[in-house]
Amino acid sequence: MEFTTRRPSCKASFPLVLLAGVEGAGKTWAAVESTSMSAVDKAFFIEVGESQADAYGAVPGADFLIVEHDGTVGQIRGAIHWASQQAPAEGKHNLLIIDSMTEIWQLLQDNGQEEANRRARSKGRKVPEDGVRLSMDLWNQIKSTWNGILQQCRQFPGPVLMTSRLELVTAMDEKGNPTRDKFWKVQAEKNLPFNCQVVVQARAPRQWTMTKIATTVPELQLQPGAEMTFNDFSVAKLLDGMGIGADAAPSTFVETRPDGEFSEEKQAAKAAEEQAEERKAYVSKQTQGLLQAESSGDVDTLRRALRYYESRSDRELVGMARDTLDRLEKAQRMEKAQETVGNVLDGEVVEPTADAA
Repeated sequence: MEFTTRRPSCKASFPLVLLAGVEGAGKTWAAVESTSMSAVDKAFFIEVGESQADAYGAVPGADFLIVEHDGTVGQIRGAIHWASQQAPAEGKHNLLIIDSMTEIWQLLQDNGQEEANRRARSKGRKVPEDGVRLSMDLWNQIKSTWNGILQQCRQFPGPVLMTSRLELVTAMDEKGNPTRDKFWKVQAEKNLPFNCQVVVQARAPRQWTMTKIATTVPELQLQPGAEMTFNDFSVAKLLDGMGIGADAAPSTFVETRPDGEFSEEKQAAKAAEEQAEERKAYVSKQTQGLLQAESSGDVDTLRRALRYYESRSDRELVGMARDTLDRLEKAQRMEKAQETVGNVLDGEVVEPTADAA
């Protein structure tokens, strides 16, 4: 198996930025403000479950295009794909705004619930008002689609700004009972903050707190569990501080995918491959032993080896041992014959006498 290598570019990759906030916090406003950045060529706005995209066109400096769709998962994903195919002008990058990820996550769950209810009705079961419980395969489909959307965002040729709702919720204990502790929770798929390079929360209108950032810029780095508050937050300042410009590198993220690693067929093939490698090493070692015996003229060792291979019905090594033994015995016979001829010739040589001289 061969692999290619490369040196790191030392450039920051275009980030996924999550702007999570309470209602009316200004998360969409903050996203739209960034469309005025000089480094941005085309900014695309995909609105899901919200209704103010046109109004945000009045934000000072706003310059974006609304990508229209019919509200279905297929068209939303199609819109993201289309936006990703639009090449930016030379020396600039594009920008994508998705408002909001909370609504996309809810839409996926609604699709799953609709299918669960349909399956129940097709089997003659009564569907309760709040719907039937989703099966594991439906949850897997929901998560797979969600991950596919995130992968599309990673492939966008520029920063991606995603909004989501933020709520202060009560923490539960190990038994599922409420405690006195509360924490801020992003209202979307639970792993969304982990999948983003930057997470900024607005726990009150226009009051921004950064809870996560992946950057090599020391001034922006956070200690584990620490936060950073901003007096005058803007996405433009954040991206500039991170060194995100037109020369930023595309994401190096490689999507993991199941490859049947644990399938019976693959396990059998893997075992066969390992056995083949072991066999190859074993035959190589035995071959060296046979050649050493031949080199030292050890007929007895070769005969013992032949009998051993025959007892194990190892046709390959039986053939090799026979060939080696035949070569050695033939060489020894020839050597003996030459020795006999030499002795005969030595016996027939007559030394000249003095009279003959």
